[in-house]
Amino acid sequence: MIRWRRDRIRSATDGEAVEGVVDGLVDGNLRGWAWFPGSPDAVARVAIQDGNEVLAEVEASEFRSDLAAAGKRGGHCAFLIPLPPMPDGGASLTVVVGTRGGKHELPGSPVTVVPRQGSIQTNDMPDVLPVPLGTDRLRGSLDACGPSRIRGWAHWLDATTHPVTLRLLEGEREWMRFEASQWRVDLAGLRDGDGSCGFDLPLPEALGDGQLHMLELRVLDDDSSPLPGPIRVRVATANMPASAKARRNPNPLKRGAGGGAITLSVIVNFYNMPREAARTLTSLSRRYQTDIDDLDYEVLCIDNGSQPPLDPEWISSFGPEFRLIRPSRLHPSPCGAINEAALQARGRYLAVMIDGAHLLTPGVFREARQAWREHVGAVVAVRHWFIGGDQRWLAMSGYSREQEDRLFDRIRWPSNGYELFRIGAPIGENPEPWFDNLAESNCLMLPTALYDNLGGIDEAFDEGGGGFANLDLCRRASEMAEGPLVSLIGEASFHQYHGGTTTNVDDDAKDVRVRSYARAYRTLRGEEFNCIHRSQLQFRGHVPSECAIGVRQRVLLPMRLEVTEKVRRAQLAVHFDDGAQAYLQSVYGEAGLHHEVSWLGQPVGVAPADMSSLQEIIHEVRPDAVIAVGAKSGLVRFVANVLQAAGAEGTRVLCIQSSHPSTPSVGVTSLQGAPNDPGVLATVRNWTGLAESVLVLFAAEPAGHFTREALQAYGALVSHRSYLVCLGTLFGQPWLGYSRRQHLRTVQDFVDGERAFVIDSSRERQWLSTCPSGYLRKVGAAITASSCDPALDDINLGAFASWEISA
Repeated sequence: MIRWRRDRIRSATDGEAVEGVVDGLVDGNLRGWAWFPGSPDAVARVAIQDGNEVLAEVEASEFRSDLAAAGKRGGHCAFLIPLPPMPDGGASLTVVVGTRGGKHELPGSPVTVVPRQGSIQTNDMPDVLPVPLGTDRLRGSLDACGPSRIRGWAHWLDATTHPVTLRLLEGEREWMRFEASQWRVDLAGLRDGDGSCGFDLPLPEALGDGQLHMLELRVLDDDSSPLPGPIRVRVATANMPASAKARRNPNPLKRGAGGGAITLSVIVNFYNMPREAARTLTSLSRRYQTDIDDLDYEVLCIDNGSQPPLDPEWISSFGPEFRLIRPSRLHPSPCGAINEAALQARGRYLAVMIDGAHLLTPGVFREARQAWREHVGAVVAVRHWFIGGDQRWLAMSGYSREQEDRLFDRIRWPSNGYELFRIGAPIGENPEPWFDNLAESNCLMLPTALYDNLGGIDEAFDEGGGGFANLDLCRRASEMAEGPLVSLIGEASFHQYHGGTTTNVDDDAKDVRVRSYARAYRTLRGEEFNCIHRSQLQFRGHVPSECAIGVRQRVLLPMRLEVTEKVRRAQLAVHFDDGAQAYLQSVYGEAGLHHEVSWLGQPVGVAPADMSSLQEIIHEVRPDAVIAVGAKSGLVRFVANVLQAAGAEGTRVLCIQSSHPSTPSVGVTSLQGAPNDPGVLATVRNWTGLAESVLVLFAAEPAGHFTREALQAYGALVSHRSYLVCLGTLFGQPWLGYSRRQHLRTVQDFVDGERAFVIDSSRERQWLSTCPSGYLRKVGAAITASSCDPALDDINLGAFASWEISA
């Protein structure tokens, strides 16, 4: 709750380090986030001040899903401060978090209030998402609304069982009505509802007119609004008229006579980077680029105000193709200087390198020329890598230019330019770097006529470094090109360590800058920036080095340079893909390593990672009853020991085996018989009784017992939010070639037919699981053993002699 005050902000914690960012001030609402990493239970109190006067104070406790994904206090550390009335235009507002040691000003502060008479552009800006959803009865988050979909989640805070139904309105017009009922594993992991409370739906096509819409959400049940007010949304679609797109481009460049005299003009921008410039220019020279003896080209080197300035003679020493250009005017953004150089270019094609710290591999010019021979209107994009790895993280850990020089010395660069892949990593560190979506290229090569028609690189991006200007140029060129957008394979530009605007700063500084760049892009283009999808790319080239295949083949990493003892927090989805996980699992299974896993000398039949997942489930669910169907004796004993360690001695365990069971563990009841035998099923139901929390472990072998019908029978016993764990599903996976074992198909058929169950992939995050797709969580309506069909209870148990029970 916001409290308007005239005194100073109160203390929140005892001198802990504060982490957070001010996202911005839009329409009188100040957004951002803050928390104490060393004291995650403490709630940061954020104050906004005009000089020494505290205008407002609020707790940073709102939920945002992006912060949850980043591990920031479970996502509950965002704030939104409305400022009625707004201070006068031009006022500078400071945003601080109070501690007993004083006040900590957040990155992104101070915030300048835009004068009212100049606020037309601000009023045309879409709101910054995500924003929290909340009423007295529900909570959630609106993660995105546009450019084509609406995404988020919402669930009831009370015992209401039906999903939240939301209406998207504009005035009296209802654009869409939808349920928040989609399963999202991230929500289940955060224990927000039962995980089945998400929504991800396409927006109506009629909204995609490029206009600003004032939309609001309403809860169908009580017509309440979970948002503080309407949100501004601009939805742009592929069906937008071409004239609307053209109006967003700058005016075409007017070129004088003399253009087209040579094939290629390379424009490279430098600012205070003589060390990096030396390598970049070397990589552009004839003695480095291969198979270009007959290529006529020039290199226009922009010195954008360096101190000391670059020497023209030094520039020309790299070859007669090189010449220095000094812009007629200097500006923090390099866009004007690049356009000025482009108008002096004599090439039929331009290569634009906005950051002179990028050096190239030896085949870039060769592959680009071949692409133009195949299609004269082609736009060629070179993907970018880091020298050394994630330079943002390395910069905070002691990595330096001198250590990077050691990496270059190790590969004896420039004797073999493709050795750069041994000391580099793709920006983003994607394990499949060549076929990902494309956001930008730091060596974008396009027809000069196309560049002129685009109006060049847009000088409206006037931030230091150019903001999203390079990304914008790449996207506009791909949309207006007469030929394909060609993404080169095996050729790259490598970013060297230097004082860049976003690459060599800490995460806080980068976050502030990138968010400001994104807001500027929305203002200029009227939409969010979106990468170019891989389906729109044409690929050409070859892989000259095995180290260029992905991030796992590199051997010369900064780890060996004694940079730091810290361990970087990696992004699993970036470093390790599904194919790599499947490969590890198949090798693990084919080698039979799971047979070597035991508990107290008895085999468990699953991987150690599965034992870890099972104990987590037991700790979270705390079942009253556990039913183990066909599980190994060691696993049954492991479950019994975990229950004992968790203080759940009252939990009953039933072990069902087709053959005569081994000596049972203490507190474990053994039942002999086929698990799908009607008599066994009746006995299991009677044994379960009125247990409110039931966990079932069902072994996939023998395959004759592991059927959809058997899973339905035992799944009916599983309680709400508990699990039906299918053990050993790995050995029916298609990559192992077991044609008569279709465990994955059985699981999928069961899940498709039983909407109360979903596959919880979060339980497989330890990779080496023998139960892939086997962790089935019950997320539907609450069901206990007592609510199952009682017909089986009428079976004459004495008619069955194929089973026996012992305790």
